[in-house]
Amino acid sequence: MKRLDSRGVALVDVVACAAFVLVAAGIAAPALSRLRVASKTTRCQENLKHFVTTSKIYANDNGELWPIPPSSQSAYAPDGNGIDYLADSRNYDMPVEPGDVGYDRETETTSDDAYFETIGSSSASTTRALWMLVRSGDMYPEDFICPSSRDVAIYEYDVDAYYDFATYRNVSYGYQVPFGPRGARPTEGADPRNVYIADKGPFYLDTFEPTFETLRGEPLTPASPRWRWRRYNSPNHWGTGQNVGYADGSVTFAQTPLAGVQGDNIYSLMTDAWDDAPFNWIHGESPHYATVGPNPFPGEGAFGLEPSTYYYSSTDSLIYP
Repeated sequence: MKRLDSRGVALVDVVACAAFVLVAAGIAAPALSRLRVASKTTRCQENLKHFVTTSKIYANDNGELWPIPPSSQSAYAPDGNGIDYLADSRNYDMPVEPGDVGYDRETETTSDDAYFETIGSSSASTTRALWMLVRSGDMYPEDFICPSSRDVAIYEYDVDAYYDFATYRNVSYGYQVPFGPRGARPTEGADPRNVYIADKGPFYLDTFEPTFETLRGEPLTPASPRWRWRRYNSPNHWGTGQNVGYADGSVTFAQTPLAGVQGDNIYSLMTDAWDDAPFNWIHGESPHYATVGPNPFPGEGAFGLEPSTYYYSSTDSLIYP
């Protein structure tokens, strides 16, 4: 074979080397991409692990309750309206974040009435519970950002001046709705399989009305292909699933939102609208479209409207926003 010169290499050798490099790069690129995705998922999981561990320590000093901002218990009297944690009625013609995140964030939710300061507010964002650990110095705003999401941390010089995140884009996680009867609140006495925190879900916008049906009109089930569940998963991981933190302190990645007790859908409110179990747990309703309410707490009305069962349920995990 003719050489370029006595010290050179054959042209075919150069071409072969270049081809090898291109093939190797083509093989390595997808592997590196998957590695980056896995790394972000792991970091997100570590954030949730930090939260559940810190919350269990917090519960030891606070009556076995996980972080719960002050709220009006009288709101759950039979003629009460519950806690207004949904973004609907308090906008005063101003933009409101999903779940009222950031609404009046410089005001503590101690009371709606100056004469009854210990009653607690009847209007509170769910994410205020997460910010409690920022105020205590046990966590930082960046600990509540999933690296797989498009969210960004908010850096405050004086975190004690605030009682919530500034906007929905400053927090990547949703929390078990902490407002309601003790049986529905995050507590050490609950079923250890209950989900208390997870990547935020798809129902933070009241325009998303779930159907939980395929194009053929067939209800989704745990046996349905995982790709059919994508639109009902957290947006943090491109619909592939979500990290979830349990009452027992463990954190896992679930490919569907069916991660709670008895396959409970952690992003929907348990309801009897789907006839018999297990669809009550698997499907449920978006909190914004709940038939019971108007500000539904987990398990509200799931087992009927009798007073003995209406207000209490410890099997419904409702992660919001």
